[in-house]
Amino acid sequence: MYIETMVTVIIPTYNAERYLRTLLLKLSEQTLPHRLIIIDSDSSDSTKEIVIDHKVELIQIEKASFNHGSTRNLGAKLANSEIIVFMTQDALPASSNTLECLVDALSSREDIALAYGRQLPYPNTKIFERFARMTNYPEISVVKNKNLIPEMGIKTCSCSNSFAAYKKNALLAVGGFPSNTVLGEDVSVAARLILTGKSIAYAAEAEVFHSHDYTVGEEFKRYFDIGAFHREEREILSNFSKAESEGFRYVLQEWSYLRQNDQLISIPMQLLRTFAKYTGYKLGIWQKYIPNYLKRKISMHSSFWML
Repeated sequence: MYIETMVTVIIPTYNAERYLRTLLLKLSEQTLPHRLIIIDSDSSDSTKEIVIDHKVELIQIEKASFNHGSTRNLGAKLANSEIIVFMTQDALPASSNTLECLVDALSSREDIALAYGRQLPYPNTKIFERFARMTNYPEISVVKNKNLIPEMGIKTCSCSNSFAAYKKNALLAVGGFPSNTVLGEDVSVAARLILTGKSIAYAAEAEVFHSHDYTVGEEFKRYFDIGAFHREEREILSNFSKAESEGFRYVLQEWSYLRQNDQLISIPMQLLRTFAKYTGYKLGIWQKYIPNYLKRKISMHSSFWML
């Protein structure tokens, strides 16, 4: 049995044993009461045993049936609360009031339908990812809406389901998450919410540790998936500025950051990473002309292309 609350936390997992014990401990220390549901995609490690040992609700699905959108729609269907928080298995709350801060931001105004928190780099994170976290998740909170599109462009709908809270009614009102997407289900919903007059909040005070030190090859694959997502969602995203313009601005800011931190030696690697991202993104845009067997090789989510 679970205690009925106004907040449900949904966490999809797959082979999560590296983080799960710490994550469940951090969630048990939260000041905000919540119902926790783990949706596991047939893990082959000790994930299921850890969840059961901690007496957390566990929903099991087949690995082949996992999708970033449809699996979270399942979580939304299971939640009987007004507010749903989505997290990933490797996003660790930085304090005991992390959840409370996020939900407070969501509840602060009636027009806010989505709130997402600040992602801090893990202590041993390398410089490129540290810059990415600092740039995409700054110290200052902001509420974004349609009026900011001319100023912020595609960043207006930037958000992350690694740590985000939704008002369930607002999520359902825009049709939930796209049910068959390689990634970007959060951005798709954020864009739809903004275009229907809702606001989304970036809550800098709601902090989790979450970062990835991707290799050049992994960056290529990730940006292939981003390009494929942008192609599929082009009708919605066309209301915002093109991602390429934001990407160019990011590269210039990254170069300046490396220079200011006496990391000019890293410039050749930055150029290589930028080339990998751009090439991957462009291939993703034109993915419909690429055979599935090849897409499985150049995508970070190869199982998506098994369909």
